Amino acid sequence: GFGVSSRDLSWGLNGNILALNPRIQTHAALHSTASKKQAKKQWKRNSDKSCSTCETLENNFDDIKPTTLGERGALREAVRCLKCADAPCQKSCPTHLDIKSFITSIANKNYYGAAKMILSDNPLGLTCGMVCPTSDLCVGGCNLYATEEGPINIGGLQQFATEVYQNRDANQSGSNR
Repeated sequence: GFGVSSRDLSWGLNGNILALNPRIQTHAALHSTASKKQAKKQWKRNSDKSCSTCETLENNFDDIKPTTLGERGALREAVRCLKCADAPCQKSCPTHLDIKSFITSIANKNYYGAAKMILSDNPLGLTCGMVCPTSDLCVGGCNLYATEEGPINIGGLQQFATEVYQNRDANQSGSNR
């Protein structure tokens, strides 16, 4: 009654049942031990210590995020901000930055004012802009998080404003207030 004849069943029981499924290989593939060891090397987590192509990181203090926003990128990000009345980004910031205000200053091309706002709330504004896990904090609370363009790059904007301030030969410690 299942569309299988008794002849097929008897053949399957007496013969090779795996032959009924065309996807199953009926024989084993032979691989030499040397080829298996060579294939395993590409899956190793820790590569050999004698790597000649590896870059030495000793005394290398290059920026870990070399993709800092430029002026056009920062303006584009700042203009996208909704400046929410009850901004979830500000509530989730552990340093209590006035995020709406400094983003508004960047949108108005007042980079010095944005940096002053950041540094008045947090003297380590540049460092925090670089290392803060914004995706878990302010960016994670952004109302634009689910949009196609994604949330505002708040850490990038903070880093941009403080770098512009620093490059103007101003004192980052805030003694020029």
